[in-house]
Amino acid sequence: MWFFIVFTQLLAVMTTVLIYWLIKPKTTAAKAVLIAAVFIINNSALIYGLTEFWGERFHVYLVVSILQGFMFYAGLITSVVALIVYRLFKQKSRPILLRTFAITVYVAIVSLAVFNAYSPVVHRLTVTIDKPLAKPMDIALVSDTHLGRWFGNRQIKKMVRLIDAQHPDVVVIAGDIMNDNTIAYDNTNMHEQLSKLKAPLGVYATLGNHDYFGYDQQITQAVEEARIKALDNESLLLNDSVWLVGRSDDIDRTRLSAEELLTQVKTDKPVIFLEHRPSAMDEVSALPVDLHLSGHTHGGQIFPLTILMDWLTPLNYGSKKIDDTQFLVTSGYGIGPVPFRLGTRSEIWIITLQSGI
Repeated sequence: MWFFIVFTQLLAVMTTVLIYWLIKPKTTAAKAVLIAAVFIINNSALIYGLTEFWGERFHVYLVVSILQGFMFYAGLITSVVALIVYRLFKQKSRPILLRTFAITVYVAIVSLAVFNAYSPVVHRLTVTIDKPLAKPMDIALVSDTHLGRWFGNRQIKKMVRLIDAQHPDVVVIAGDIMNDNTIAYDNTNMHEQLSKLKAPLGVYATLGNHDYFGYDQQITQAVEEARIKALDNESLLLNDSVWLVGRSDDIDRTRLSAEELLTQVKTDKPVIFLEHRPSAMDEVSALPVDLHLSGHTHGGQIFPLTILMDWLTPLNYGSKKIDDTQFLVTSGYGIGPVPFRLGTRSEIWIITLQSGI
C-alpha cells in the first residue's frame, strides 16, 4: 500500500510540472490552484481505489495513473524532438508549436492504447507433431476475456464473428473469462452473446485466477449455461483423435499435477494441455504433451511491462518449443482492469495441429 501512496505523489509532481509547462500559469494564485487540483485529484483517486483494493474502484485509480503515465511518455517524446530540432538543427524555438505537438502526441498515445485494446487481430500458428493424426485440426485460442464493466457484449460479438470467419474445429478459452465476478455479465445479459460461440467439436474453457476471486461457482455455471464445457482438472477425446486436457489455475490448491492428469489419457494420440498460466513449462515439457496453450500474462499489456516481463518470465508472449512440447502464450483477447494496450494488442490465435508422419 505504501508503494501506491508514494507512487501517487510522484505522479502528482510529474503531472504538475507537465501541466505547468503546458499552460504557463501567470499568477501565484493560479499556480497554487494548479498544484492543489492535481494533488487533490490524484489522492482522491488513490483513496477511492484503496477502499476496494484490487477491486473495481482500484481499477479506476489504475486508469487515472496510467493516463498520467502516458503524459510522461508524451513529455519525453516532445523533449527528444525539441532537442533534435532546436539543438541539432539549430531551429528557432516555437513554444506554441511545441505545446501543440505535445498535446497531439498525448492524444495519439491514448488513442493507440484504446485502439489496441478494442481492435483484435487474428494470428496463426502451425504445429507439426510426431504422432498420427488423420487430418489437421484447427484450434481457436482465446484467453483473458475479462468480461466486465469495460469489456462486454460488443467485444463478445466481435470475438464470435472473428472466430466464425476462421471455421475452427474447436474453440478453447484459457482462463480469466470474467473480470472477478459475474455482476456485469448478468446485468447486461452477456449470456445471449457468449452462447453464440460455437465450433463443430465444441467450446471448452479453464478458469483463471480472476475467476477464483470468490465467484468460481457462479462463473462455472455461467460458462456451462453458455454451452461452454469447463474443464476442471479433466480430459476428453476430441473427434476420437486428439486429447484435450484442462487444468485449473495455480490458485486452486486442489488442482492435479500435469503428470496426474496425463494418467487420464493415452499419450500415443496427440495431447493438448490447456491452462491459464504458463508457469509450469518445466513440468509440462518433461511429459508427452504436444501443445500447451495458456494466457494470463497479457504480454505485459502496457509498455514498459511488455519488456520487463520478457526479462522476468520464461515465456511472456508467443510460441516456443521446449523438447517435444510446443508452448503458446497469448496476450489475450480482453483488457483486464484497464482499457488500454500499449505494445500489445487484443488477439485470437488459430493453431493448426498436423501430423508430420
